Amino acid sequence: MAHVQKRTTQAGVVRYVVKWRTPDGKGRSKGGFPTKKAAEDYATTVEYNANRGTTFDPKAGGVAFRQAAGEWLASRHDLKPRTHAEYENLLRPKTTGPLATRALSIDATFGGYPLNAITRKQISEWVRALTAAGKKPSTVRHAYFVVRMVLAQAVVDGRLTTNPADYVKLPSERSAAGGTPGVVDDPDMFLTAEQVSGLVVSTPWPYNVLVHLAAWSGLRAAELAGLQVGDVELPAATMNPNARPKPGTLRVERTVIALDGKPTYDTPKTKGSRRRVPLTPATVAVLRDYLAAHPRRDEATAPLFPAMRLVAAKPTGLRATDASGKRIVPKAEDALAALSIEDAEGRLTLDWDVVLRHPTFYKAVYRPAVLRANRLGAALPPALKFHALRHTYASLCVAAGIPPLELARFMGHAKVTTTLSVYAHLFEDDHADAMAALGAMGTTPRQTGNVVPIRRGDVG
Repeated sequence: MAHVQKRTTQAGVVRYVVKWRTPDGKGRSKGGFPTKKAAEDYATTVEYNANRGTTFDPKAGGVAFRQAAGEWLASRHDLKPRTHAEYENLLRPKTTGPLATRALSIDATFGGYPLNAITRKQISEWVRALTAAGKKPSTVRHAYFVVRMVLAQAVVDGRLTTNPADYVKLPSERSAAGGTPGVVDDPDMFLTAEQVSGLVVSTPWPYNVLVHLAAWSGLRAAELAGLQVGDVELPAATMNPNARPKPGTLRVERTVIALDGKPTYDTPKTKGSRRRVPLTPATVAVLRDYLAAHPRRDEATAPLFPAMRLVAAKPTGLRATDASGKRIVPKAEDALAALSIEDAEGRLTLDWDVVLRHPTFYKAVYRPAVLRANRLGAALPPALKFHALRHTYASLCVAAGIPPLELARFMGHAKVTTTLSVYAHLFEDDHADAMAALGAMGTTPRQTGNVVPIRRGDVG
């Protein structure tokens, strides 16, 4: 236990000394406190850290946040590669992008500050500035929690006595319109089966198969990129027209993430994400035809969908101009959307030995396909995101009467409550059938044989 001693120097100046013992029995002391209160405050800090198994070192608090953050990240051997890469990206100094955005990065805000110079007020103002800059609440909260974890480690290591990130007010994930966080109820996120077909026929091969699979299996983009040929299990073909075909299956065993700019296999998002997803007969037929054309169909570990790059368009010598004669340069996705399916396929160079990079596919294939489909009358939401195909799968399953528990397993949700909360509006029901059945149980039965209906006067 720490205790305070009063001492008087030869010059008659009163000073106070704090003495204590470390857990290994060694005596320690720190003097020079001008007041007894200052010494007692320090003694309280020493005891607090002793109870936590640490020894507070005021000098250690002078370490820059940037250095402490690097040490913290290096010690996090428990993190999945995906999470480690996300934290590393958040803590890395930003050298590209808008200046205002770079100025609000974690490194630009706290990197050069000593740990013991960072205050709750500074962190609170940073959170407020991120929000004012239009960052999503989830983005702000994610960045904040990384800062908080770094500072929490500094407390454990004895560099700080308390965490200045504690008690900082964060933006709510509930939208200004009163939406519930995590709930997906935007109509633009759910396509009809006809709209899906319109998108599929507007997508060049082989990625029309990927789009079809996204909408009819519900896999995430990283899961689709991580599929290998051996993950597709198709039932044996039967010649009996009356036989009920068995469903095919997709095994979700891995995802693809970018590490150091290179696509790399990683484990699924959660334990529940590793799963087997049954396939409709139509999807089985699509995959059967696709695998027949796959150049590596006999290699179980070959990527199911190839990487791709876009071949530069041949110059035509024609230049579109506006009324003033100024050259009009169309956006890349608009120019690609104007191509026919045949021409779009001709612009793609496929690499069946490398896994697919989703960002490349999204820009060069998916976005132009959405615009092309609309030109052909598909009536898709113009800003349709790829993840909307996963939401579409959920809505189609609910419409088909698939119970929530089964849907949760198909989609890789760890808990059925996640499915019920994310897609709450899909499960809305006026309960007319249930109440009619319940009401029928309470109607007065007619007397049959020796069964006598209960009358009010018989109830005791």
